[in-house]
Amino acid sequence: MSKVSDYSKFHTVRDLIDNSAETYGKKPFIKYLVDDEIIEKSFIDLKENSLAICRYIRSVCPERMHIAIIGKTSYEYITAMTGALVSGNVFVPFAPNTTVEEGVELFEAGDIEALFYEDEFSETAKAIAEKYGKLKVLVNMGNADWFADIYEKYGDNSEYASLSEVELNPEECATIIYTSGTTGKRKGVMLSSANLIANITYTEFEHENDEVLLSVLPMHHIFCFTSDYFKSLLEGFTVCLNGEISNIGKSFQIFQPTTMRMVPMICETLIRKVGILHKRFPDLTPREAAEKVFGKNLKWVAVGGAHVSPALIDEYEKYGILLRQGYGMTETSPKITTGDNGNNHKYSCGKLMKSIFDTRIVDGEIQVKGKSVMMGYYKMPEETAAAFTEDGYLRTGDLGRFSDDGEHLYVIGRIKNLIILSNGENVSPEELEAKFADEKVIREIVVSGENDRIVAEVFPDTEFAAMMGIEDIEAYLNEKIKEANAGEKPEREITSLRIRETPFPKTSSNKIKRSNVSF
Repeated sequence: MSKVSDYSKFHTVRDLIDNSAETYGKKPFIKYLVDDEIIEKSFIDLKENSLAICRYIRSVCPERMHIAIIGKTSYEYITAMTGALVSGNVFVPFAPNTTVEEGVELFEAGDIEALFYEDEFSETAKAIAEKYGKLKVLVNMGNADWFADIYEKYGDNSEYASLSEVELNPEECATIIYTSGTTGKRKGVMLSSANLIANITYTEFEHENDEVLLSVLPMHHIFCFTSDYFKSLLEGFTVCLNGEISNIGKSFQIFQPTTMRMVPMICETLIRKVGILHKRFPDLTPREAAEKVFGKNLKWVAVGGAHVSPALIDEYEKYGILLRQGYGMTETSPKITTGDNGNNHKYSCGKLMKSIFDTRIVDGEIQVKGKSVMMGYYKMPEETAAAFTEDGYLRTGDLGRFSDDGEHLYVIGRIKNLIILSNGENVSPEELEAKFADEKVIREIVVSGENDRIVAEVFPDTEFAAMMGIEDIEAYLNEKIKEANAGEKPEREITSLRIRETPFPKTSSNKIKRSNVSF
């Protein structure tokens, strides 16, 4: 089975599905469970089914439209997404938990004209449609049976076959992804096919095409559908769909993945299970303990979305799993760096994708220019202009530094989160929070400024504290804060601690909404 060696021929998602069917053929591309039975769909199946959906979409949306899709990660969702992307329309994904109020607001902002939804979300979809009042097309995609009918009726040999022959402009907007809004108003990031394809055709890291990837992130997130799906489609990986996050333990044992992509919160939860298991059964080797949770084949984990502590990287390494972090944002389709399997900079945020981006740091801010940088924010010209420098670099809003060799990137924090003290001192809360990354009694921590002081609010892991015999959590954490303050300037010291009983509010991608945290 040949491996892709020339990325220059890829310009659109249609190029991807055509090449994957020709190159990998009947090899399983997607695997998932239905009533404990493993269902397999090949690269050829994916192409045929996606083109059938494309033909159906074009039959009900004869003009180019902004098509919203609401559904959960599934094989059917993937064919709907791909069908929309190769149909010449604009794909606009929405999270399954989108509220009616939020949906109406974003539909208005995104000029949505068509809504495709799974039957499970029919109540929400109909309520959005009624309140919004501007939909030209409303389609209940039902369930797997509905898709099977579409696959057959709009197949390659049907009377609709010519509808999938669409002239796609790689530079035209292909998708609008609404940011999760951690710091304010949500913005619609416009990405072209050229943006999306460039982000998976980097040359900084070689992949084997026999990887088995367990996909646990929601498919409507850019990190998932480009990295888990498009990259796997390009490189010939088999992707196993986890479904609900509660299924993850079962998925590890059934699919026996070799690799996966996660956010730090999931990484921390899983390795905590391994540690507890290892303490309970000390006769197990570290790797044997890990295999009880992750299966026998997991060797590589890529992490994104938030800071990863060195302690977490070391913990995974102890159990025979290479964990490396990457860095990016929706506006860059999304990756700016990719995880590097070397050891010299294993605590960095990854290797710079120089084949895609020109990356620089100006006044501490990471700025990028390149093939994967967004077209702009939909209908937000002022915000788009503010996002770029005069010479065309995207302002990421993140503070960072390069490694000594200039090949890797370290992200320090967010400019918007900086605590500005009256003496002119700028304090990155993320730097202070990172000091507690190894502290397992702390599940979540947010550092902020209040009345010219620095305050920490903590959601503790009471279960872990009890297991360690810690009775007074507040006294324990105050002692840890005292240790963290050692060596700091007085104005940079954390002066107050608050304990919370519930987790911090989060976005749909599990990032803490700092703007919602009040001190």
